[in-house]
Amino acid sequence: MENLGISELQISKQRKRGRYSAVVAGSVLALMLAACGSSSTASSSPSSTTAASSSSSSASSAAGVATATAELAKYSSVQPLTPPGPAFNASKASGKLVWLIEQQSANPAVAAVAKNAQTALAHENVKVLTCDAHGVSVNIGSCIQQGLSQHPAAIIVDGGDPESYTSGIQAANSAHVPIISGLDVPIPTSSDASQIDPHLTGIAANAGPPDPLSGTLAADYVVKNSNANAHVLFLSSPGILGSNFEEQNFASTLKSLCPKCTLIVKPVVITNWASDLGPTVSSQMRLHPDINYVVPVFDPMAAYTDPAIIQAGKASSVKVVTVNGSLQQMTNLSQKQVIVCDVGQNLAELGFLAADETLRYISGVPSSDLVKEVQPGVRVFSASNIGSISLTPAAFNSGEWYTGSASAMTDMFYKLWSGS
Repeated sequence: MENLGISELQISKQRKRGRYSAVVAGSVLALMLAACGSSSTASSSPSSTTAASSSSSSASSAAGVATATAELAKYSSVQPLTPPGPAFNASKASGKLVWLIEQQSANPAVAAVAKNAQTALAHENVKVLTCDAHGVSVNIGSCIQQGLSQHPAAIIVDGGDPESYTSGIQAANSAHVPIISGLDVPIPTSSDASQIDPHLTGIAANAGPPDPLSGTLAADYVVKNSNANAHVLFLSSPGILGSNFEEQNFASTLKSLCPKCTLIVKPVVITNWASDLGPTVSSQMRLHPDINYVVPVFDPMAAYTDPAIIQAGKASSVKVVTVNGSLQQMTNLSQKQVIVCDVGQNLAELGFLAADETLRYISGVPSSDLVKEVQPGVRVFSASNIGSISLTPAAFNSGEWYTGSASAMTDMFYKLWSGS
């Protein structure tokens, strides 16, 4: 079994708690079996069997490409905005303090969510103070303790697995200060609720990233773009919960739609992105020269993976598919600089959603009007539609890439919070 060294797939290596779904283990096994081929099949007519197998494989590949193409079509155009809950009067929140903790303010995605949450809260005359955890989970707990000394009405944690700051959550719960989680914990579905729900213990509300769906769409693009002939290096980020579920869905979708595709997963923790991502990509491309897709789980990682691909002289043969929709990476996509697809998440909307959940709690709305779980819109960007959007900070922060309007998002939320 030589296809891209599939035996080297390291789905759970270096994970902080070793938590990873059996679904991925099944995906890995299926990929390994697919890579091994059908050499053990007995037949009295080898040439006939080979022809039949080839025909079956071609049909399977074509079906996978068709499925991926249909799924991508659903998410390639602007998406409608939906109010997260009933309208309410947020004026009771005026003058109150919210403590905002950023997992790592230098991360463009984290910064985008924080910026929009602050903009939203400021509109309702809510004071916001911030604390930067610098990408270290234990620092989030310290930030919570620091925030509690300021007697805030609520705390928003922008990024970071709540299971890594349980003592801070317990302290906030004891002080009757609600904690709203943002950007890290995906919204549970019936299939993964048992894995995700424990992470939300003690959390009042969750504005979650659409990472599972994003992983599926990234795999769909790889299958379609490669015509079911992809050899993928996937770069995960242990310690970021959304990374786990994006990776899980990417692996299972790739296995389902493209049995011949191969996959290697390499973990790089967020604090080591700058030092380890480039060397990891370089070494894997040397070991496996047939790699033709690199998939960083989040697009800020591309700032380190793209140079490694370019320096190796493979900018024309290795394509990057990634997730988030950060302004720099979207600009690179428009300029055809290695990135060929970015599964964008409406980070501006995610910031407003976190603010919405917060305002509901500190405005004292009835429990029936609280919003416990909500996630932003998703749009797949590639060469086919990147030219239709304005690649400016203003457009990025307004959410217009996803809604088609620079004012649609703020108009909806501000009207919602006025009680109408």
